[in-house]
Amino acid sequence: MTQLAVGTLLDQRYRVETLIARGGMSSVYRCLDLRLGRPVAAKVLDDRLMDDPVARERFRREARSMAQLSHPSLVNVYDTNSSGDHVFLIMELITGGTLRELLSERGPMPPHAATAVMRSVLTALAVAHREGMVHRDVKPDNVLINGNHQVKLADFGLVRAAANSHHTSDQIIGTVSYLSPEQVDGSSVGPASDVYSAGIVLFELLTGDTPFTGDNPMAHAYARLQSDVPPPSTRIDGVPPEFDDMVARACARNPADRYADAQEFLDAVDEAARSLHLPDFSVPVPRHGAAHRATTVVSPAMRPGPNEPADAANRGGEPREGLFPDSPGAAAPQPTTQETRTFGAVPPDSSGGPFVGTADPLGGLGAAGGPQGAAQPTAYDGSETHQAPAPSPARTSSTPRPAGNRRGIGFWVWLVVIALATAAVAVGGWWFGSGRYGDIPEVLGMDQQQAVAAVETAGFSVRTEEVYDDDIEAGQAVNTQPPFGERVPRGHDVVVLLSRGKPTVPSIPQDHDPIKYEAAVHDRTLEWSLGEAAYDDTVPAGKVLDASPSPGTEVKVGSTVSVILSKGPAPVEVPDVRGDSEDSARSALERAGLTVSEVRSEYDEGVDPGDAVSTIPDSGTALSRGDSVILVVSNAIEVPKVTGLSLDKAKEKLAEAGISVADASYVSHTGSVVDEVAGVSPSEGSGVDPNNASVSLEVANKVKVPSVLGKRVSDAVKQLTEAGFAVDASGLDKKDRVLAQNPLPGLTRDSSRGDITIELSGF
Repeated sequence: MTQLAVGTLLDQRYRVETLIARGGMSSVYRCLDLRLGRPVAAKVLDDRLMDDPVARERFRREARSMAQLSHPSLVNVYDTNSSGDHVFLIMELITGGTLRELLSERGPMPPHAATAVMRSVLTALAVAHREGMVHRDVKPDNVLINGNHQVKLADFGLVRAAANSHHTSDQIIGTVSYLSPEQVDGSSVGPASDVYSAGIVLFELLTGDTPFTGDNPMAHAYARLQSDVPPPSTRIDGVPPEFDDMVARACARNPADRYADAQEFLDAVDEAARSLHLPDFSVPVPRHGAAHRATTVVSPAMRPGPNEPADAANRGGEPREGLFPDSPGAAAPQPTTQETRTFGAVPPDSSGGPFVGTADPLGGLGAAGGPQGAAQPTAYDGSETHQAPAPSPARTSSTPRPAGNRRGIGFWVWLVVIALATAAVAVGGWWFGSGRYGDIPEVLGMDQQQAVAAVETAGFSVRTEEVYDDDIEAGQAVNTQPPFGERVPRGHDVVVLLSRGKPTVPSIPQDHDPIKYEAAVHDRTLEWSLGEAAYDDTVPAGKVLDASPSPGTEVKVGSTVSVILSKGPAPVEVPDVRGDSEDSARSALERAGLTVSEVRSEYDEGVDPGDAVSTIPDSGTALSRGDSVILVVSNAIEVPKVTGLSLDKAKEKLAEAGISVADASYVSHTGSVVDEVAGVSPSEGSGVDPNNASVSLEVANKVKVPSVLGKRVSDAVKQLTEAGFAVDASGLDKKDRVLAQNPLPGLTRDSSRGDITIELSGF
């Protein structure tokens, strides 16, 4: 950014005195209005943004908005100019500083001091809200404190009509700390948005800090979508509950839950002040504010030299030391209505005629008042009276000069000298008045080579820059800077602006950085706005996911690119896997995007052994994709199949499984073996608690005698023994065959009475 030199004239009217402050888009200077003779502030657009239509529109919007509003709590805008070498606003000069500077100097405020500040801020906002305007950039940097302790709201460059604040191209412009939730998520912005920002300012006044933080601007902005503003009393002692309540309501996440507008918020502040009997308070002026320093320091270039009269600097076009009410050694401040002053009458010249028009000490013109042009004393008086030089005494001599040829020759020599001097003056006048300057030629539609040649031929130094343009083909000249037709000194640098054609929506950077992408969007003369964020499994939360129109799409200059930020992986619900096998449960959890980090065992009588009992967290819980869960599996002991076995063998098999027999009772049933198990409780295949692993058995009370007729004795004995019968095969050889048995095959016997003996006979 090029700093304007002291003495620079803006619009041939406002003379630059000193720099007050510098920002990213503009600088503010203290100036003197030469027409009205009053100090003013000039907000001058950075020369790098001179060709930016958005920046120019913001300046025009600020001037138009402030021109519609008038109140002591608002900074007045007097004039604006968006043509020529500089784009600027002329505003009321604030001689104190910003609320930000006051907070830096003094830290948090007690409730009565914060109330005094908020009354002025909310009064100013209420004026704007009644006119249907939304400020959209309420923050301590835009709250100014004048030298008379008056608090004023400034910077209406982002103002919008409340009825036209739906997804505007610059919805999220502003300072992250003070954005309302609707400015972040792209919802409609109304007076309640200013109320939220004002609530954040009140929070900061009371605590010395803003409520939210974040690893990056986007995370900082999104914090207010996920969390409420905490009560100020949780950050600092001494905050009354009434102020906690006001901050909570002003900063509610839902606009419908806030104060409807600034007037309603102001009424709440006044009510709290009355109920708490808060004293009146005069807001201090920042001692080290940039505006205050600018009003107390005058550049040495503006001071008169040691041999100059007090107004010599004024005559040379530079301001004079001691003219400003708040500069060192100046007279006492005067009411602001006294914008011009009579400096004093000049005595009559030698002709006897009065000279009544004089230079005003603040740069304007005044008329000598009083009879005979007597001087009028003023608070800024300190000038001197200028006498016209007295006529030189006439040369007289009683001796006449001798005549001769030398006098004639000398006369003609002087004529030649005068003629040459006149010619030199004429040539110099032409050069400095006309010949030194040239007109910048029109190069619209020329290619680069033609445009550069045309400008160089006109006598200027040339460089080129590329700009986007909707109508001119890429490579052809769009304009020059300074523009066509302007007269500038020959040799002056002229920039030929070459078209890059229509801009295209930039591609998303590999790291999906929103700050980089916003810079790329603005670099292509496009506007950035936030669309509705979306979930994505691959792009981290807060990073750029997509844009609309799609990257690579050709759009018009100034078009809005709606940027979609990622909310990270979509939340998933833990599925219900109860009763599934362990493998099936694990698969279901992994399909849902979750990871099984651990498997635990737990007994549940309603779940079969080895099957899933539950998960930790429970089913239905929303988790982020990729999160881990614990799978709980039944550790019950499965009851093995023992029906059909004899009681002894059934006990052996149950013992092998870790299960004991708590009870065995005979039931009416006919088995194929002695003491055959007819039933189990719990049933076979079900689970029992490992800590109490026991079952009850039902045993058949009858047994059917098997047939072993015709079999070898050895085989018959084995079969009968395995079936639980006692065998009497006395007198028989193992190789003999059975001819008869007692009892006969097919008969039933009561097994509950003891062993059943089968007698065999053979041959």
